[in-house]
Amino acid sequence: MDKIKVVYVDDELDSNISRYLKKSYRHKDFEKEYEEVCFNSAEGYDSLISNQLIKEANIILIDSKLFENDRVTTGKFSGEEFKMILKKVFPFIEVIVITQNELEEDYGTISKYREGFQDNPQQYYAEKLKKVLDAAIQNINIYRNIADKLIANDGIDKVLIEKIVDSLEGSAKYDELTTTDIDDIILAFKELQGDIDGE
Repeated sequence: MDKIKVVYVDDELDSNISRYLKKSYRHKDFEKEYEEVCFNSAEGYDSLISNQLIKEANIILIDSKLFENDRVTTGKFSGEEFKMILKKVFPFIEVIVITQNELEEDYGTISKYREGFQDNPQQYYAEKLKKVLDAAIQNINIYRNIADKLIANDGIDKVLIEKIVDSLEGSAKYDELTTTDIDDIILAFKELQGDIDGE
């Protein structure tokens, strides 16, 4: 069974989220590997980008206020904004932002459990978070299927294909990619996705 690596990042890990991700969440087609990163805001956002668990993740759940508190030393921005940074550096990692704030439309965030949402946190996350995780896994599966087509395509540089496959598998070799490489990969994926959709 293929594996999906899920990493939850927070400066104060929420035990309800941890419990749901660690013990309750399952996907019928993929084996889940789960890790947590307790973020030290004094180290700055670049410490997360260079964190091995982040580099190897397929899905990252991140708190929306992670970079907004008074202890942050290098730049203040929301988890939604950091999601954009992560997507630029790691375009094949799915990023889910969890917030205590009121939800803003079209930001791709979900609310943390609060009293009154459901009978209990596990029921709430089984209803709300499971759908988002399942959708993220579907995207990852699409990436992997497209990567299989790339492997069979003789018109693309084999070293570039190897780097794509390594990145999808959570390999740190992905660090060697330049911004131009990343842009080329994204373009190739979009073209192949268009071909697949047109079939």
